[in-house]
Amino acid sequence: MVAVLAAGSLLSSAFAYAGSSRAAIPSAPCQPAGVAAADTAIADQLRPLMNGPRLGASVTGYNISCARAIVSNVRTRGLGERAAVIAVTAAIAESTLHNYTVAVDHDSLGLFQQRPSQGWGQPGQLADPRHATHAFLNAMIRKHPAGSWQSGDIGQICQRVQGSAFPLAYAPEEHDAHLIVAALWRDRSGTAAAPAGPEAAPPKPAKPAGPFQRSLMATATGQGPADNRHDMSMADWNGDRRPDLVVVQRSGTGSGRTELFILDATSSLPQQASSFQHLLLHTGTALGATDERHAFSMADWNGDGRLDLVAVQRSGTASGRIELRVIDGAAGFQRYLLETTTALAATDERPAFSMADWNADGRLDLVVIQKSGTASRKTEIRVLDGAASFQRPLVETATALGTTDERHALSTADWNGDGRLDLVAVQKSGTRSGKTDVRVLDGARGFGRDLVQARTAWGAADERHVFLTADWNGDGRLDLVRVQKSGTKSGRTEAQVLAG
Repeated sequence: MVAVLAAGSLLSSAFAYAGSSRAAIPSAPCQPAGVAAADTAIADQLRPLMNGPRLGASVTGYNISCARAIVSNVRTRGLGERAAVIAVTAAIAESTLHNYTVAVDHDSLGLFQQRPSQGWGQPGQLADPRHATHAFLNAMIRKHPAGSWQSGDIGQICQRVQGSAFPLAYAPEEHDAHLIVAALWRDRSGTAAAPAGPEAAPPKPAKPAGPFQRSLMATATGQGPADNRHDMSMADWNGDRRPDLVVVQRSGTGSGRTELFILDATSSLPQQASSFQHLLLHTGTALGATDERHAFSMADWNGDGRLDLVAVQRSGTASGRIELRVIDGAAGFQRYLLETTTALAATDERPAFSMADWNADGRLDLVVIQKSGTASRKTEIRVLDGAASFQRPLVETATALGTTDERHALSTADWNGDGRLDLVAVQKSGTRSGKTDVRVLDGARGFGRDLVQARTAWGAADERHVFLTADWNGDGRLDLVRVQKSGTKSGRTEAQVLAG
């Protein structure tokens, strides 16, 4: 066992089975909007079936809302239902699915009773279900090489991750975890109630109907006008489960280096500050000035719970190949975690790059989407294995998309929550509808079948517009984000989100 990753307090001495005592420990909501009607409905449905010693028939909507947070983050990670069962089993045993904010056993906190003193994160992070779940999954993957967590005894897997003094406490909760995860895995909306009985009220139709028709947010940001020196992406920098706006300025900076700006996705309610107004971070990085040959993204490269900056240089390298650098977020982006040459020859502006754990081995892989100039005359996807230092292809395939060009914004995301990355294609202009259109191709079917074909509420866009995906409102569905760099009414960079 690795000492710095010990958790597993199980609230053992005073609170393990005393429901009233557990309720007296301060806890935080697991969902931004609190307990939904769907959570209470699922708790009522499952209560007669549950038999675990710690939660069992005392399950409430709050417990289900916490399990929903775990399941949602497992999906976001691209892992399958078994990973969710393992995580929920551990959380039932550790906290009875309570997001505890006060430690009663050493310094253990949150759903998994993880300890700041043992390297799991800061106290505020451990009470955040997103951070806590990803920390659990990081340890699970690391301690079970080659995906060995995908088989074997779940109680033993939980014990290996948590390092508890009570190793037999997990297995008795597996039955209840299976029931909860099965219900949540089917409940894709995050708001729909459990299967309706004869007395259930008929659902109200959504208005307007269809994806990408309803605006969730529109705002001028704290970023001034931007241009082709600025790279935009979304990432949850501060662990509040809201996607923040990440701006990388390649050149023309005060420091003479590549600089990083992160703008906070605070609430857009009238009583509060608008989204993307507050600057969470502004710093120069270890990279000198860069240019349009460089593509940037944010990812937790080393599993320390902090996002790192990934820079892919497509041409102009000393090696004559595509090169990749990772700059350490925990070191204020002043230190390299990785500098490497990939197996791919230098290229031009046609490919799009991103990082993702494609094969669920706990290592980030390099995803390359080639828009044109392919042998198949289709848009193609190639994935290079991070565990093999990007020297070996994991995937090389043509998609159902024909040739694409600068009018298309291409990215990958797990659109349907099946644990497989899908291809998201946003066509900015030249569409039959005259609108910005979205097409999503199913990764589980080799990108040969459409999951979504939809026109959006937006008109045609141009090179000033960047399109990104993020779960903006925490409903478990990916939304579409449009960032307009210049030419806005406010004179600033503006952002708008359409519900997926």
